[in-house]
Amino acid sequence: MPDAPGIALVGLPGTGKSVIGRLLAERLGRQLCDTDQLIEQAVGRSVPEILRRDGEPRFRDLEREALLRACAVPGSVIATGAGALNDPLNRWALRQHGILAWLQAPVDLLVRRLETDGVPRPLLEGGARGRLATLAAERAPFYRAADVWINAARRPAQVVDELAARVVGAASTGRLFDAEVPRRHPIGPATARIVLGIDLSSAVYHEILGREPVILADRRAARAVPQLLAALPAGHRLDLDAGERAKRLRRLEQILERMAEQRIERGTPLVAFGGGTLGDLAGLAAAVYARGLPLVQIPTTWLAQVDASIGGKVAVDLSAAKNMVGAFWPPVAVIADLTALRTLPRPRLREGMAEAIKAAMIGDPELWRLLERRGKAALRSEEEVRYAITERAVRVKLATVDRDPFEAGARRHLNLGHTIGHALEVASGYRLAHGAAVAIGLRAAANLAARRGGDPELLPRLDALLIQLGYRQRVAFDPARVRAALDLDKKRERGRQRWILPMAISQTVEVDDVTDAELATALRAVAQD
Repeated sequence: MPDAPGIALVGLPGTGKSVIGRLLAERLGRQLCDTDQLIEQAVGRSVPEILRRDGEPRFRDLEREALLRACAVPGSVIATGAGALNDPLNRWALRQHGILAWLQAPVDLLVRRLETDGVPRPLLEGGARGRLATLAAERAPFYRAADVWINAARRPAQVVDELAARVVGAASTGRLFDAEVPRRHPIGPATARIVLGIDLSSAVYHEILGREPVILADRRAARAVPQLLAALPAGHRLDLDAGERAKRLRRLEQILERMAEQRIERGTPLVAFGGGTLGDLAGLAAAVYARGLPLVQIPTTWLAQVDASIGGKVAVDLSAAKNMVGAFWPPVAVIADLTALRTLPRPRLREGMAEAIKAAMIGDPELWRLLERRGKAALRSEEEVRYAITERAVRVKLATVDRDPFEAGARRHLNLGHTIGHALEVASGYRLAHGAAVAIGLRAAANLAARRGGDPELLPRLDALLIQLGYRQRVAFDPARVRAALDLDKKRERGRQRWILPMAISQTVEVDDVTDAELATALRAVAQD
């Protein structure tokens, strides 16, 4: 069946992917591609032996090569290795191949199966039950994105019967990541959904929203991606001209008055459809109208998808200070479809990539390597790399916000590059784009860190990456206006400015003793001659 979508079986060790995959392939008359078998055939050694002799990183490289070979077989049934889904590039390849089916079973049953199958499993040594439970939690966002969920706690023949009935002819939801995360707020639901994908089906939006929403839409986004807007349930809609200059109290009041005229009730989901500025403005409206409406972010720019829509900081600007009037109001859901990014010109894509660079510098060395190797391709056209960058940046932010939802400590590190970056935006009258300002801010922070004993290779590597990706290294500004904006920065405490400094890739520190002389040196390093 060369024209039929492929089928990929995913799940924890012990769910029976190899056995069920073989039976399903026989039932459907398709080719079975077992990635572990493909690896062993290519290397001439067993998977346990490869893991012990070569280590997990080498095994993951071999696994990706095998998975791509399997996806190249039209209509094949792929039995994936249990850890293959950790890599977002692997999930992208499987999603392009066809339908994903998640084989589910209780951890205790999986342990019993693994104890009797006689196959060595180095990655589960030291306590299979605890390790499996940890893996189940870590990989839940990847498994939950599958199109079909199957109870694999039954005999293989029963599982295959259900798979054959449900998978053939099934439609892809387009999901690649579907996390249920703690919302960390005393008002509203305890958890939130974070969904990332490509060409998401309307069923995803209807399932999450559940009822008629009120939609605040950026007019530019509505024109650029009308198919995404059309996928939403029908509801009250207010179109806005977004952008940083729209993030003002007077615009917030206009939105609230319009919502009151439409008799919007408490409990009605408020959908923010657009970029980061629209999300900030709509999010603050959701936080204060009727003392809190459920907020659903549907980000349509890369900046919003990798950063602004996540975490619940919503705000508007004052003339002299960015994001000075705001609240913590976490969304109940974020639904990001990378289809929207196809319409964005390269300068708008750079806006989002700047936030991804920040995330890599804070907590993901693999994201940093991906940006160095393939960031330029992501800016051009390679959607799979664009997706991998997005997901990795989102995971950094989710983990940070979970540890510190109200910015009492760890979350402040997400301000890396933003202290000077925001001041530059204010000093420019918000004419300097946010991404460009963050890139300059990262350079200034790295300059400060280098002079305080940070990794001497960081600043040259950052400069090389920014040049490769087309960012400006310097910008014209009035130092006095930048300093005045810094004096009104909301992160100041008792007159002392807090700074996040990158001491090495994925190692940041917080300090509050940067001197005027150090600041002057950092500003000169990014000032246009």
